[in-house]
This record gives sequence, structure tokens and C-alpha cells, in this order.
Amino acid sequence: MQQNSELFAGKREQRMKATRRDLVLQACRLTIECGLNGFTVEELCAQVGISRRTFFNYFASKDEAVLGASARDPLEMFGEKFVAGGQSPNDPGLLVGLRELVVQSFWAMDGLPDWSVLQAVVRREPALLQRLTESMEQRVTDLAALIARRQGCVDGDPFPRLAAAVISHLLGHTVQEFFAIRPAVEGEDSGASPSFEEFAALLTRNFELATALFTGACDPADHHRREGRP
Repeated sequence: MQQNSELFAGKREQRMKATRRDLVLQACRLTIECGLNGFTVEELCAQVGISRRTFFNYFASKDEAVLGASARDPLEMFGEKFVAGGQSPNDPGLLVGLRELVVQSFWAMDGLPDWSVLQAVVRREPALLQRLTESMEQRVTDLAALIARRQGCVDGDPFPRLAAAVISHLLGHTVQEFFAIRPAVEGEDSGASPSFEEFAALLTRNFELATALFTGACDPADHHRREGRP
């Protein structure tokens, strides 16, 4: 009985993730084609095959659907575990903890934001750029607060904010690189597909390269040799 219940819950979660991804994809497509005011929530729902009432179980507005805003902030979901990791005797270190936090956050958000699509959306609706920028700035602020707690930093210490900003830029670069190497496939189950594993591997590599840059602990050419590059 319990196994059947877990199986049902798992399938329901997969359906919800698929619906959420469809809403984001269609909201972006309609915005690029028609502008944000050029379609209604009802028209978006018709494209996805859901009711207006169901839409509001996922997003509070069209804007949030276009930007793919999470129903729950992943930093809230995994932040306390990240902070607690700093007090663990088996703490692997701040950088490893940050990488794990980032991977978990993207997993929870049901996939990766395709920056080429976001850029097309912002070109059509420049007003969304401000919201996107504010959201990213808030994420950096929230991450800095978590880093400060984990590391026991005093108020005014510039390290948490700097660390959060560096991680944010590294993450942005990795997402752009990922889509340049492997374009997203519409309808792909990015929450469990090999593509997400590829992203996690690329992120790990870039974290290692950043470590090499700041510590000189290894020759970045080693990474090229490991990957079979000239």
C-alpha cells in the first residue's frame, strides 16, 4: 500500500513539473510573439490544456510564468542544510557546499533557465529586465546571508557578499556555456534527464577552475588534458 502511494505521489509530482515547464515555455513563446499584453491567462492555459484555476496553483501572474518564478525559493528549501554543513565535522568546505546548494536549487526549480529565451523575452518586454535584475540581486543578498551564517561572519564583513557575487557570476557563465554546448530541447525532462547531470558536471568543473584561479593549486591545463582537449 505504501509503495503504491509513493508511486502515485511520484507520478503526480512528475505531471506537475511537466505542466509547470509547459506553462513557462508557452508563456515565453507567447510573450516573444505577441508581447506580454498580447495574450491572456486563459489563452495561455488553452495552449497548455489546463484551466485558469489550475494556472494559479503554479503562478500568481503571467509575469511570474514568463520569468519561471519558483513557487518556493530554493534557498529557503536547502539553506538551513547548507548553513548546518559548516558546523559538521565532515564539512567538505564552503566551495563544495555552495556547489551542492546551487545544484539542489536548480533541481528544485525543475530545470535550467535558457538565457537565450530570456534575452528574447526581455528584448520584447524591456520592463521585465528590471524585475529579473531585482530577483537576481535578491538571490545574491539571500545567498550572502546564508554564507555569513555558515561561516560565522560578523556584521559588515565584506566576504559573504563578495563570495555570493562571485558564485552568481560563475553560475551565470556556466548556464550560458551549457546552452552553447547543448541547446535545450523543448519538452525535455530536465529535472531528471542526462542534460541536468551534464550541467552539474560542467558546474563542478567550473568550480574547480575557479579554485585553481584563486589558489594556484593546479594548472588549468590539467582540465583540458582530462577532457581530451588540445
